[in-house]
Amino acid sequence: MELTFIGMIQVVIGILVVFFGSVRSALIFLLVSALFEGSAAIVLPSLGGSSIPPVQFALFFTTLRILAPKGGYVALLPSAIADNKWYVLFAIYGMATAYLGPRMFGGAINVFPMQPDPSLGPFGTVPLSPTPQNLTAGLYLFGAFMLAITSYIFCRVPNAPAALVKALVLISWLHILTGLADILTRGTGMESLLSVFRNSNYSALDNSIAGFVRIRGVLPEASSYAGLGFALFVANAEMWYRSINPRATGLLASMLALILFFSTASTAYVALAAFGIFFLMRAILFPNAAPSGKLFRAAFLGFGILVALCILLAIIPRLPFAVYELIMDMTVGKPASDSGQQRLFWAMQGWHAFLSSYGLGVGPGSFRSSSIITAIMGSMGLIGLITFGLHLKQVFEGSKRSAWGAGYTFEQSLAGALGTAAVFSLVPAAISSPHAVPSALFSIMASAAIALRCLSASQSATPDRQANEAPRGRISPHQLRGRHA
Repeated sequence: MELTFIGMIQVVIGILVVFFGSVRSALIFLLVSALFEGSAAIVLPSLGGSSIPPVQFALFFTTLRILAPKGGYVALLPSAIADNKWYVLFAIYGMATAYLGPRMFGGAINVFPMQPDPSLGPFGTVPLSPTPQNLTAGLYLFGAFMLAITSYIFCRVPNAPAALVKALVLISWLHILTGLADILTRGTGMESLLSVFRNSNYSALDNSIAGFVRIRGVLPEASSYAGLGFALFVANAEMWYRSINPRATGLLASMLALILFFSTASTAYVALAAFGIFFLMRAILFPNAAPSGKLFRAAFLGFGILVALCILLAIIPRLPFAVYELIMDMTVGKPASDSGQQRLFWAMQGWHAFLSSYGLGVGPGSFRSSSIITAIMGSMGLIGLITFGLHLKQVFEGSKRSAWGAGYTFEQSLAGALGTAAVFSLVPAAISSPHAVPSALFSIMASAAIALRCLSASQSATPDRQANEAPRGRISPHQLRGRHA
């Protein structure tokens, strides 16, 4: 086990958080660590070069903060487990099958492993058998489960909801700035400053396509940067839609949308299209769910971005053709490409593993997929699909008004925004994730949404029927106790 320089920095910050930090500092520490998905805090050479990412390492210190005698948060642990029961069952079953699956069904099928031998080629396979990646996947699932519990407990603490909004705004700015720094330093001596953060065992893919520089930030590839940026984009867009710190969240949503457009990642284009359809359908079906004037401002903003793009395209004559070629290559032409064929081959492994294991799953880490859906299907079978689906239903809470617009209290509105963001953060994972473990941001935002609804219910004596009515004014993050319409 080797502690990297990132891990050393986290040890210092983590100790400060445990002994002197507040809930706000713990939330910021956890969320900032989640930005470094392509980094390693600890390298494990004995497990085939596997690593522990910064967010999982930060989780160790935030868990200690919960257990610290001065915190007084341990009493919330039973309710955190109970309210996240479907996610807990999902993680526990995944950890169990990570050990049992490849042993029960070893040799039954051939799979493309998570860490293949270069001699295999793009479509080579090996017989299913236990590997160090099964242990790593089990640890990641345990980390996802603990991230959800930690997020829930922190969000049940007074003043934590406002701190969570500020932390999300902060990491959104950091994500944008690392992307811009990546573009500005590409090809210069300063490029190595960002590359030191890509110290995990991930392959760095093409840095440019169709003449465009691919935006990676501190992550190994453009699709990873786009997937993380899309989750933050939806979180900010949904908070703006519900008038939560609207100036900051509206500006961030606009900037993230632009940087996603120029990220050259096909996952970004598909995800933006999916959210755009959802936004349009919501406006048609639930026009009164949004605070007054939001739909008009959203339409005006979209028109303004379109005009700005038209001006840019007019100034640079070659740009329209380059953009057209880029979008066609990364969307329509993607399935016919070598990478598209390889992704389809990886995705189909989940279906074959599902059938070969009689719906039980061959265990997380047993094979490489290209979609979290087929990865869960093949790794954790029917039980994994059902428990994860029930968790998503609980996170979104489509029967509540706050799922579609502003809620009756600040907590309800923020819960609706984060629940929507958590669900939509799975769109990039559904078309690009190699494994069955949801992202750290999903675990944090999904559990926060559940916790905030519980916090709102405990603070208000208003009947459920009235609690689902939306207010008609702006909601400030400082209104922690809720207000009546």
